[in-house]
Amino acid sequence: MPERAEVVVVGGGVMGVATAYWLARFGRDVVLLEARRLGSGASTRSAGLVLGRSSGLEDLSILRTLVADEEIDAQYQEPGHLALASSERVLERIREEIRRRPPSASPLCLLDHDGCEELLGMRINAGYLGGRWLPYAGVVHPARLLYGLARAAIRRGALIAQQAPVTRLTVNPNGDGAIVDTPSARIRARRVVLACGIGTRRLWRGLRNVLTAARGQMLATAPMRPLFRVGLAVDWGTAYWRQADDGAVILGGCRGPDDVSEASARPMLNEAIQSRLTSFLPRTFPDFPPVTVARRWAGIMDETPDGRPLAGACTPAGDLWLLAGFGGHGLPPALGVAHALVQEMIYEQRVPELEPFDPLRFPEVAR
Repeated sequence: MPERAEVVVVGGGVMGVATAYWLARFGRDVVLLEARRLGSGASTRSAGLVLGRSSGLEDLSILRTLVADEEIDAQYQEPGHLALASSERVLERIREEIRRRPPSASPLCLLDHDGCEELLGMRINAGYLGGRWLPYAGVVHPARLLYGLARAAIRRGALIAQQAPVTRLTVNPNGDGAIVDTPSARIRARRVVLACGIGTRRLWRGLRNVLTAARGQMLATAPMRPLFRVGLAVDWGTAYWRQADDGAVILGGCRGPDDVSEASARPMLNEAIQSRLTSFLPRTFPDFPPVTVARRWAGIMDETPDGRPLAGACTPAGDLWLLAGFGGHGLPPALGVAHALVQEMIYEQRVPELEPFDPLRFPEVAR
C-alpha cells in the first residue's frame, strides 16, 4: 500500500472499477480498495442486461468500444430487448415513451401480442398484451466484464487491493484531502470516491437517511436448449431474464407483495419469491420445457428517496465524491457515469448529464 495517492476509490464493484479504470486511463495515480473480492456485491449478481437509453451516459458504443479496445472477453452481444406488457396501462406508457423519444435515441417499437410471439418464436400467456421492443440493447457477462475492466485498469497503472476494508475515513476540514485507514495501512489521498453500494452509509454518515437497502432475488436454470435470443423483462422490470451462452436462463425479480420484507441489507433467500421465480417461465410460456434450477442467490441494491442515483462531489473542496444509489441499474450506465465523474474531477467543470444526480440535492449529504 502506498502512503499517498492522488485518488482512492473505495469499492470493487462495477462503478468503483470503472472509476479506477478511467482515472488510470487519464494518467492519474489511483488506488482501489475492496473489502472482500472484486464483484463480491451486487455487480456480479445481475442478469447482465444493458439497455441503451437516450442519455449519453448509457450509450452502448461506450461499452462496445471499450471491450474491443481492451480485449475483454465479456461475451458482449447486442441482440435487442423485449419487455412484455402486463396491462393496458403499461402499453399506454410505452406509447407515450415512443411519442416523447428524441430523434437521436435508438429505435423503440410497440409490438402487439402476436408480434411478441413471432419475435420469440413461442406462445406467450394471453395476459401479456404486447411488448416494448428495443432492437439495440445488449447483454454481457457481468463478472467477466468487471474482471476484464480491472485487469485493464491495472495495465494502465491502477493499484487494486482486495481484502482491504476501509475502517475509517477522515476528510480534512480545511479541504486538504482525506485520510483512508485500512487494517494494514493509512493512505493520504487528495480525493476519495465512495462507490461501495449500501456500505457507503457506514463511511459517510450524511447518507444514513438517504440510501436504503433493497434485496433482489435471482436464480439460474440448468443449461437448456436455445430458447431466448434476446434480453427480456415484464413491464419495467418486475421480472427480467436472459439466456447465457452456456444455455442457463438467468432470471430475477418477482418481488410482488414482498417489498417490505426485501428492504434488507442481508443477502438471504426469500422462499416465497424464489418459488414465484421457479414457476415464472412455465406460467409465462405455455409450451416451456421443464425447469431445473441450478443456483439461487440474492443481491443487495442501494436506493435513494427520489429514485435517482448519487454521482458527484459532496464537499465544497471536491475531496469526497459519491457513486451510489443506482437501485440495481448500475451496470448499463457504469462506464458512462464513471467517465463523466472523472472528467468533472479532473477539469473541475460540471458535466450537464450528471446534474440530475448531484448528491447535494439532499442537504444532509453534506453533513
